[in-house]
Amino acid sequence: MPSHVGMPASDYHKVEALSASGAKLLLRSPAHYIASKTTPREPTAAMRLGTLTHALILEPEKFDAEFAVMPKFDRRTTIGKKAAEEFEQDHAGKTIVDEAAYDKAKAIAASVRRHPLVAQGLANGHAEVSLFWDQHGVPCKARCDYMTGSAILDVKTCSDASPEGFARQIANFQYHLQAAHYAAGFREVVGWELDRFIFIAVESDAPHAVGVYSLDARSLQSGRLLMERAASAYRVALEQAQDAPAFYSDMLVEIGVPSWAQVEPYTAE
Repeated sequence: MPSHVGMPASDYHKVEALSASGAKLLLRSPAHYIASKTTPREPTAAMRLGTLTHALILEPEKFDAEFAVMPKFDRRTTIGKKAAEEFEQDHAGKTIVDEAAYDKAKAIAASVRRHPLVAQGLANGHAEVSLFWDQHGVPCKARCDYMTGSAILDVKTCSDASPEGFARQIANFQYHLQAAHYAAGFREVVGWELDRFIFIAVESDAPHAVGVYSLDARSLQSGRLLMERAASAYRVALEQAQDAPAFYSDMLVEIGVPSWAQVEPYTAE
């Protein structure tokens, strides 16, 4: 199954293969990757907002089928508590979100869709495209936010969507690794080179400013090297299963605090 449009996220996540998110854990250690499989983390508020925002930007036509916006009930009262429980029962199987989160996500989505390049990019393509291929001797997978022609669009919420601010976020969260991984998958599955991996960065707080970015060749090359290292760690994780040691080194390592935290001796003039 090299590619699939419309595959449910739950089915995608069941496929055991190297993903960009898994690679980031593997670069810490195989033990971190294995732990993520056995003890998954609860989604944070930022992650839930990101999921909601993605749905409103990329697949607004499916929103009502997958989400339900809960009115504000006073759960301190018997009536309010009962009303909330009935609402949840009536919308079983859907993701329940509160009005405040929905209003914020709706404002973010509206800001993104006002950007002329984004509006053009979302005019003709497919959301949530799953890719599967083999690379570096391991099975790989990727789930693209949106694929149009020879470009992949990826939505990221952030605190600072300026070029300088988002470049820092790329480094902190290793988004260049993701871009390189998806480009490799596109090449293997589609059969030609990806023209652009485009980040749509939008600030979580008002005025929800938007930046649209692609990575330079040096950053993508760095991402490719990281994926090669992650593939080696992935093979170790599969071999060691639950027996992967949870330490960074089996030797004593001398470290130092960063230069910006160092205190220089005072010199009197």
